[in-house]
Amino acid sequence: MAGILRNMLLLLLCFAGGTLLALILVPGELEQMRWEVAGMPESYPLEQKFRPILLLVLCYIPMLGALAYSMMRTMDRYMSRCFINYFLLCTAILLLIYMLADFTDNMERFRTRFDDPLRQALLFYASQLPMFLYQILPYTIMMGALWCLSKLSGTSELIGMLQSGRSLMRVCLPVFLYGTLAAVAYGIFGFHWAPNGSLYRQMILKQEKISSDKPSPIIYHSDACARIWSIKRPASFSNPGEPMRDVTIEQFDNVQSGKLLFQIIAERATWNKEEATWTLCNAYTRRLASAKDRPPDEEFAEVLVLPLEEKPYQIIAPTQDNRIDAMGTSVLYDLIKSGAGSRLDRCRYRTEWHVRLARIFSCLVLILLALPSAITFQRRSPMKGIGIAVLLAALMLFLYRVFPSLGESGLIQAWISAWIPNVIYLFIALYLIHKNLAHRSMREWARAKLQGAP
Repeated sequence: MAGILRNMLLLLLCFAGGTLLALILVPGELEQMRWEVAGMPESYPLEQKFRPILLLVLCYIPMLGALAYSMMRTMDRYMSRCFINYFLLCTAILLLIYMLADFTDNMERFRTRFDDPLRQALLFYASQLPMFLYQILPYTIMMGALWCLSKLSGTSELIGMLQSGRSLMRVCLPVFLYGTLAAVAYGIFGFHWAPNGSLYRQMILKQEKISSDKPSPIIYHSDACARIWSIKRPASFSNPGEPMRDVTIEQFDNVQSGKLLFQIIAERATWNKEEATWTLCNAYTRRLASAKDRPPDEEFAEVLVLPLEEKPYQIIAPTQDNRIDAMGTSVLYDLIKSGAGSRLDRCRYRTEWHVRLARIFSCLVLILLALPSAITFQRRSPMKGIGIAVLLAALMLFLYRVFPSLGESGLIQAWISAWIPNVIYLFIALYLIHKNLAHRSMREWARAKLQGAP
């Protein structure tokens, strides 16, 4: 009875924590979308509407884990606690090392560029947390599985579990379950928040251009609307609601012809997020005359309200200046669907989209790789197998550089370049599992192969 009450209490705590987190994060994400996504909320594309939904799922992942834990039996709960503890410990250690190393590199920038460097650093690294987790989670999942299984194997607890009549895969089922939940969280981070953290990083580390007295002008090309924005004094990335000053907007017939229809020169431009309109102050509108011997028509308006589709974040952080890892998955999907850019750009977009999907499943492949590396049924240390697993994981990073590069260059299909590392490592993991179940170490297997034995 006491165990049931403890499980119910854990479930209620995870539900309450997830609900509180959702109440904080989801409204903030909806507000952020009003500054980023073109149009009104009811006209947002479906892939953009997934953002608050996925954020809500992320908040309740711990509750799903607690629900699964409450339905398990004693042996599964023990295995779950062991894996979760080591996984969280590995994640916390690696994340702390990563953040401290990054803070050491950027400490001088924060000290010299901001009036309150400590507060700015805290806000900066809070925005970087999804990006850091996106980079380390597959490997901390594998490290947690290695640590958990090697500990249970070294103390012969795993052998006792197998003698209960369960297969090795059944005993390790909780590891796969919670590894899958961690992989889902990893995929959610990569959908928008890790790329957004990368974009925010680019803008903040170039803060001297934003906060100086004479900021560099911004030129934004809107191919979809055939417009070019030129802003001499833009708003800052951290406060996009500030007015844009000294704004020039050029409207063309279409991107291909390049025929200029009219030009608007305004002293100030302010975005109204409630009505999705731009308010231009002291604006001159120059319309080109049809006849070549007539001068352009000019109009002046103290206040000019235009329903332009561009939003502040799109203008402040132009897509063409960003790396592809700073684009959200929804943005990538829009670019793929619209067919925008050159052939090489389209190959890059498709490859990156497939890579983000394939790397979710790489978390489970790395768990499979951890099984034969950490589990031993003989009197030998598992450190050799763990070392091999770490080396293979490092090589996986290399493969995720090589094959996607081939896909981005168009030499092979985008989906093939993204999934080849997973396929290779899946076969390696299955082969090592077969050898481990035969109770033979890698050294014994290699010696048998050299001697011609089966």
